[in-house]
Order: sequence, then structure tokens, then C-alpha cells
Amino acid sequence: MTAWTRRHCVCVEVRNLDYDEAAAALKIKRRWLEDNISRLPHQKFGQQAAVFCMCDLRVIQAIQAVLPADALAVINSPAEPAEQDPTTTPPVLTLRNCKPAQGRKRATAQA
Repeated sequence: MTAWTRRHCVCVEVRNLDYDEAAAALKIKRRWLEDNISRLPHQKFGQQAAVFCMCDLRVIQAIQAVLPADALAVINSPAEPAEQDPTTTPPVLTLRNCKPAQGRKRATAQA
């Protein structure tokens, strides 16, 4: 993966974390990162071990987030429709509504 395909990365200052630092930041075991590396966002340079940036850690947290059904219902609830008064709602303008019905009348020269 190159920086151009890492759309989730918004790091201003690049700070790559190794397995130990990433595990400490996420408060998990290093072994879990190693076992699940194929499913997690990371960077790999040559034969070196995978490295993570802070954006990778945020994505890992989002992937592993567990939300109960009640929380999902609150998050995904449809917005209440706003009460609109039809007399105050402006009509949708179309090209036909914007065009004058007749051409402009030219002023005739009076001598």
C-alpha cells in the first residue's frame, strides 16, 4: 500500500509504531495483532515487521467496536421530519418557471 491508497490516513506527522507500541496504545496483547495482521490496516516495508500509524489504530478500534442493539437503534434512528408550512416553503424553480413568458417589450422611439 502506498500513501496514495491509504485514504483513511490523515496523519500530519508520520509516527510509525511497531507491534509492541501499537499493542500498548490499543491496550491489547502483541500476539493478537500478529495473529490478525492480515485483516488489519498496516504498512509493511520490505522484509521488516508491519508498522502502524495512529490512523491505522483508529481504524482497528472502529473495526472491533461492539455496539448493542439499543445503541445501534439510537445511532441509526431516522431524523424526525421538520414540520413545514406549505405557504412559507418556496416553490422549486425550474427553467420554465425562471423564463419570462414573453420577450421584453422594446421601447419605441418617440419623435
